[in-house]
Amino acid sequence: MGGIQHSAAKVAVMIGQLAQGGSEKQLYIFLEQCDRERWSPIVYVSRGPVGFWDGPIRELGIPVILLRDGPLARMMQFRRSCRVHRVQHFFSWAAHTNAYGLALWGLGIRCIGSFRNAYHVEVGAHGHTPLRWLRSWTSLAAVDTIVCNSPETAAAVRGRVGSGKRVVYVPNSVQPVENRAAHRRLWREHLGIQDHDVLVLGVGRLSVQKNFGRFVEAIALARQAVPTRAVIAGRDDGCLASLQQQAKLLGLGPDVIQFVGPVAKAQELMCAADIFMLSSDYEGMPNVVLEAMAAGVPCVCTRVNGVSELIQSGANGFIIDHRADALAGKVQLLALDRMLRQDMGARAADRIDGSFTPAAIAARLWQLLEENEVSCI
Repeated sequence: MGGIQHSAAKVAVMIGQLAQGGSEKQLYIFLEQCDRERWSPIVYVSRGPVGFWDGPIRELGIPVILLRDGPLARMMQFRRSCRVHRVQHFFSWAAHTNAYGLALWGLGIRCIGSFRNAYHVEVGAHGHTPLRWLRSWTSLAAVDTIVCNSPETAAAVRGRVGSGKRVVYVPNSVQPVENRAAHRRLWREHLGIQDHDVLVLGVGRLSVQKNFGRFVEAIALARQAVPTRAVIAGRDDGCLASLQQQAKLLGLGPDVIQFVGPVAKAQELMCAADIFMLSSDYEGMPNVVLEAMAAGVPCVCTRVNGVSELIQSGANGFIIDHRADALAGKVQLLALDRMLRQDMGARAADRIDGSFTPAAIAARLWQLLEENEVSCI
């Protein structure tokens, strides 16, 4: 005799946009690992345009719905759509989309929210954001469980909500890197980097947050002791022209530092690096550090959220203050010592191996939906 057949539970998953970014990539991994017999996700995009990850998500057979017009209209569209599709769970992928849980009040839909950046950034407390108290309230009010991808953000959120809501830490995941030697050879050949050259790599959006100006200054300082080469990869979010001008003023020509734009498979590029440098002002948990460590590259990082979970400073990388001279000092140390680079890189890869796999991390996130479902009974 056949058992009772249960249909897959409908899950509304909300994100602001589907550009080529770290948070969007983590969303794709989460969806890719979905048990489609158990869950039936629908992706909602609150801001648009849908962007780079729209196609890959649709190729998984998951619908993508772009909400349009003003904030109130988008809220009403979302509520109507969830009623039509008989959505049972809401999983917000960003702090600002947590507010869409407010549109679901009265429908019996359990809501999970996320904070994927530093808490003070998510709620606008780092500047003079108008009505930041309202932004903070809406990011917390309508969600039952809050997922944070760094311990620092989780602690800050717990301090805000007290014991009234469940706050959980679930880190980002990273794919393992295969054929490192082949990727290293091909990329260094493409970039014109010789075997004896020490290549320092930075990857990320060319935005104020990533502070690649600090990266450029650190390269100029490091080169006073050792002739390093540098590459910055990432889309321009308004800072490229100023960075190129800064490099020129510091005497760093294209033979020293290259701006290569966005790279579809940045982890393959990372295999070409001898040192990875993160110069950001703030982060949630930086995917690029996970990817560099998985590629066996030692990282020199500013002290941002999430890196203390990955790097034991001085053993498998370095975590330092937000100063160009501090970054430069560690770059010099690594650049002058090949054995130290290799040892730290191997330890970095060992730290990542098996602990941050997409299957394991996604399973923890999907399990939260199971737990929310049980708590509804």
